[in-house]
Amino acid sequence: MPIFRVLAWTWRVRGPQAAVFWDMMAPPRVMLATFHGMMLQLLRFAPLPAAHGRRVVVMLSPSLDGKLLAAALEHLGIDYVYGTSGDRSVTGAREFIRRIKAGDIGVIAVDGPVGPCCVAKKGFLQIAAAADAHVTLATTSAGAGLRFGSWDRAHLPLPFSWVELRLQVLPAPAEGGEQQMLSAVQEALVSAARAMRSPVLPPAWARRSNW
Repeated sequence: MPIFRVLAWTWRVRGPQAAVFWDMMAPPRVMLATFHGMMLQLLRFAPLPAAHGRRVVVMLSPSLDGKLLAAALEHLGIDYVYGTSGDRSVTGAREFIRRIKAGDIGVIAVDGPVGPCCVAKKGFLQIAAAADAHVTLATTSAGAGLRFGSWDRAHLPLPFSWVELRLQVLPAPAEGGEQQMLSAVQEALVSAARAMRSPVLPPAWARRSNW
């Protein structure tokens, strides 16, 4: 995995917008929500919070995908914790919640750990509530790259390709109930991925006017 670190530093970054980044950094407890297949691209931007005194911690599943991502995180110097259950439940995320409460920025895949791809599940909202965390959505896109044929449509940009990050800070506290909030998150992530032409978004969704 040392080669991944070298590869990631060749990518040319676009974004995020400075004003939105500082809005994300302002609250004491922050959770960054993204799609599983965007994790590799998102790692390129992990040094940004660290440069301003906030560590990043990623929640992983103890699956093969999670262990492979853990190896990449180790070589990039990014912290991670494993969930202790097969889903994104509060019970399985106690250490993750503790780290967010301590001031670290938690990163979680809303469609993990087994998909379907780009379909948000409510567990991350329950974790955010337990951590009393503000949620920011992270959507990525990239130029030419490789896809591994996995369920999450993970995309690894080629050397010197561009990688883009768009952040959307959700209002807090959330209003309208859990299901309404989940629908809003799903629509916001998919709409951003469509606008950015993210290679992670399933092709049929990229052509739809509604998710």
